[in-house]
Amino acid sequence: MRSVLSSPRDHCYTCDKVACLCLCAHVVAVPNRTRVTIVQHPRERRHPLGTARIARLGLENFSLVVSKKEQPLSFPAGATVLFPAPGAPLLSDLSEAERPKHLVVIDGTWGLASQLWRRQPTLAALPAVRLAPDEPSRYRIRREPNAHAISTIEAIVRALEIIEPDTPGLNGLLTSFDRMIDEHLLRRGAHPRTPRHLQVARARKGLPDVFVRASHPVALVYAEQHQPRGQSVRFPMRITAARPGGAELVDGLVRSPIPPSEGRVLNMGLGQISLADAMKPAALARALRAVIRPDDTIVAWAQNAGPMLRDLGFDQAFFSAKRHYARYKDGRVGSIERVVDGLGGVPPEPWTKGRAGLQLAYLDRVLSSMRQGSSAKKK
Repeated sequence: MRSVLSSPRDHCYTCDKVACLCLCAHVVAVPNRTRVTIVQHPRERRHPLGTARIARLGLENFSLVVSKKEQPLSFPAGATVLFPAPGAPLLSDLSEAERPKHLVVIDGTWGLASQLWRRQPTLAALPAVRLAPDEPSRYRIRREPNAHAISTIEAIVRALEIIEPDTPGLNGLLTSFDRMIDEHLLRRGAHPRTPRHLQVARARKGLPDVFVRASHPVALVYAEQHQPRGQSVRFPMRITAARPGGAELVDGLVRSPIPPSEGRVLNMGLGQISLADAMKPAALARALRAVIRPDDTIVAWAQNAGPMLRDLGFDQAFFSAKRHYARYKDGRVGSIERVVDGLGGVPPEPWTKGRAGLQLAYLDRVLSSMRQGSSAKKK
């Protein structure tokens, strides 16, 4: 039997779950003092029952990085990884002065977490601590390898209960976790597994509001980076942001620990410029806040702008227009230049000098096209 694709499902892009299972209203903020950083295996990123989303929604002092094989990780002095490495002491055995001020937690199945710890030298180099759970995991869906293995959110809560036992709300994170599991089991029981030959294709996620509603506040961003010869790390080089239509544009070169080559600078299309005009990251962040407002959704064509903006302190929702335009068109897409060329009409004028000006103008055209198209489909 041929499978049929049903209409797009409403989706919450804050907790990354189907709208009917949205967690956002059920997670209470926790004012944790200890910084928690989750290092997530790429295969865990889109898992519908991953618990890192609860930590991201609930913990006020929190960050998350998806580990990529080609990009080394860096952590501040004093960071400690929660991992049962050989010889790692129990967190509960440490004195108050010895307890970590920055806790790094690996997110993934036991096999994936072990893989991450082995392949990331900076993780393995951190001092490690371990837990001794006094009860089995409350994760009733995913099978744990042993009685002492627990989910990411359970590990974080139990660690924080030891480090800062006076912090309110920690048990509420586990209540949200239980709720997520209960609702999944309830829905799974209401919809028994269908034989493969009778299954229909899973409904697509609906597009985020920013690509559907013209009234949704948005900041458009284009970012360029460089990778010095012999280095595995990429450095930000230029960030340009504007409101739709090219209003309130801010364009800044970023001061880099290792300056880009002359050829890389020329590749930005700015001609001969002086890198002495480059801004320190903090100064650039202040300038960008004149354009990127707290209630904005940030949209760029490519994904690389997201981590660069997060490093500058922008924690708003971020979406890659390329990724969602591909879903909008039900297929793969090429460069933004080819997409705009396919839209027809008069090519847009660049908003500022160099490649960034043209890229942002193209991005604005693509966003307008998606919003108009979505509006026409609703009618």
